[in-house]
Amino acid sequence: MSSDEGEAPVEAPAEVPGEVNVATVLSAVKAYKERCVRLETLIAQQKHTMQALEEENNKMKRIMVGAKRSLENKKAACEALQQQVLELKAAEKKRPDTTTDTARREPRRILQKVKQAMPLGPTLLWCLVEYASDNDLDEDNKPSECGWVSFRSEDDLLDYVRKTSGEPLRVPEQSLPPPEVHEMKQELSEELERVQEEFRRYRVRAEITRKQKEAEIRKMTASTLARQQEHLAGSDVQSELQAARLQVRRLAQLQTAAEEKARAADAEWSDKYAKLQREFDKLSGTMGETVLAMEWRERYEAVAREKMELEAKLASSDASFQLAQDLEGNDIAKLKTEFALYRKRAMAVVEQKEKELQAARSQQGEAPRSGSGFSSAGLRRMSSSNSLSGFETSPHAPTTNEYLKNIVVKYMSTDHAEVKEHMEKAIATVLQFSPAELKLIEDKRHAGASSWALW
Repeated sequence: MSSDEGEAPVEAPAEVPGEVNVATVLSAVKAYKERCVRLETLIAQQKHTMQALEEENNKMKRIMVGAKRSLENKKAACEALQQQVLELKAAEKKRPDTTTDTARREPRRILQKVKQAMPLGPTLLWCLVEYASDNDLDEDNKPSECGWVSFRSEDDLLDYVRKTSGEPLRVPEQSLPPPEVHEMKQELSEELERVQEEFRRYRVRAEITRKQKEAEIRKMTASTLARQQEHLAGSDVQSELQAARLQVRRLAQLQTAAEEKARAADAEWSDKYAKLQREFDKLSGTMGETVLAMEWRERYEAVAREKMELEAKLASSDASFQLAQDLEGNDIAKLKTEFALYRKRAMAVVEQKEKELQAARSQQGEAPRSGSGFSSAGLRRMSSSNSLSGFETSPHAPTTNEYLKNIVVKYMSTDHAEVKEHMEKAIATVLQFSPAELKLIEDKRHAGASSWALW
């Protein structure tokens, strides 16, 4: 037992240190790993910092190179300016002194005016004056002589201009100093940039608007095509409905036109009725008999004129009758006799009409108020035309016209060309042949194997 108790303390210390060493190693490894991670992070940061420093160094080198180049350029410019100053000084030394000759030289014109403001001195006005040459012939060979003249104020400049003899000098506007020119140039550049920017924005907006419009047009085209397809799908029913509507509209238009024509006809007949009513009232009034008498007088004059025309036609046809006496003397004599008889009867009818007119006038004096019956009779008499047919009121007129027509038909049915040539047209016009009678004459001409050339 003692040996066991003595061994226990010996073994226990041997196991505990082993466990402590493993934990220590693990913690040491973990700490080492964390330290390595921190070191890597620090190394990365240092590398990034070194890279930034290198970039900054390169940038500074470039700036130094640029500054060195700029210094060299400025140095070269200074040297050029110094050389130019030296050249100007040498040229000024070689050039004769013009300050003393200014008073005696004659200025031609003032080319430029510049204002010089000195920080510590007075403000001067410098004018570039072109002087007149002594020899005008040398002007084409050498340039004109010019010189700068300074003035302390505008008054001095005006005095100088007034003292100049010859043509008055025109003082130009004052030239802008370089700072103002630079400022104006900068303002114009900014304005140009602003206008270009606005134009660019306008182009962008226009392009966007154009694309939107194209999209809308495509959309409208697609919708239109879809509607057309739908319309074509149901075109049968719609076409029938449209045809029916068109038919109804056409019938309505025809009905409207017919109604308008009916109204126009009614208005026309109403106007005619009103006109006839006015004429009837005029004829049936207190002045009806006078109007009727005037109308009968007009008819009488018309008959007289027609009688004179018939006489003229008969007189002109006497020559043709003489040509046909050898062929049918008896028929022509009968025709003349019938025309003379017709003339006498026409004169008798005219005389009868004059008697009736006188009787009407006498009745008008006796019974002025009883004009209704006479007016109706006058209206019946006026219904006939103003020609020879108006004499049908006479009991002998129908018999005379028929007899004369029969004689002329027999005459025109003959085959004598000379008589037909001179008389056919006149007789047909005077007697007013009907189409049946003309056809009868033509048939008889064809039966006689001859042609009727005039008709």
